[in-house]
Amino acid sequence: MQPTAVAPAPRPQVRVFETTVREIVWETPDTVTLVLDAGDHPRDYKAGQYVSIDVQQFRELKQLVAYFEHVKGRREPPRAYSLTSTPDEPYLAITIKEEAFVPGQTEYPPLLSPFLVFGTRVGMKITVKGYTGYYVLPDDVEERTDHIVHIVAGSGVVPNFSILKWALVHRPRLRHSFVYSNKTWSDVIFARQLAELERDHPDRLKVYHCLTRESAAPPEAPDAQLCRVNRDFLGSVIGDPNGCLVYCCGPALTRWDKKAAKERGEEPRPRFLESVREILAELGVPRKSITTEAYG
Repeated sequence: MQPTAVAPAPRPQVRVFETTVREIVWETPDTVTLVLDAGDHPRDYKAGQYVSIDVQQFRELKQLVAYFEHVKGRREPPRAYSLTSTPDEPYLAITIKEEAFVPGQTEYPPLLSPFLVFGTRVGMKITVKGYTGYYVLPDDVEERTDHIVHIVAGSGVVPNFSILKWALVHRPRLRHSFVYSNKTWSDVIFARQLAELERDHPDRLKVYHCLTRESAAPPEAPDAQLCRVNRDFLGSVIGDPNGCLVYCCGPALTRWDKKAAKERGEEPRPRFLESVREILAELGVPRKSITTEAYG
């Protein structure tokens, strides 16, 4: 008999659908988690994926959108926001940190993130498009490794937080090292939730906080490193560079960074993601074992 060809499973279709803001959770003074009720829309996404939000839908931003499109000479694109939730949870959730305009460092004032952080109301309708993204664990992850190393900075924690929550339930053979860099303790998103997960899974999760602008470790994290993520520290966390998979998310060089540096006649200064990639290469972590996602 001839073997029967098995068609690959269809990939989930990217769709536009409406959600309703059910709850607004303040994570830090400039960061919120929006809990979104998607009704009967399927939760057929993977932990680590994102949804996109089109700025055109908000009447409150109509004039600003028109101005930006006039100045830029192009349509304002949708913005992508990683899902904080996992497919197991009854509601979708995204976490947004207000972006800031810094003269000489950012090209234009941010448009959508300040509105979503400070202008969203419970009951408001938000149309999203999803689900998208390849920053996910492979289906055969437990055959490839027993150690996931998360290296994140700022709001780059969001997709990794989703991956971590999902894997602790569904991939019991995995242990996680979670390296999280912030300027100060007040900037740490999900501080309480990460501490609870570490307490509930002491043999499978270790959280490492790196604080770059604190003079002393906070009482909530007495073991926090008061430095940037560096080679010696990462080397001690990773251990065997050939025995882990690394998921790294954080700020990276933008087109504006590169343009501004070129105008100054300089090479652009590496940001978090570029610096971590260089360290991982020095430590001998194979490129095939590293998955990255950039923002900024």
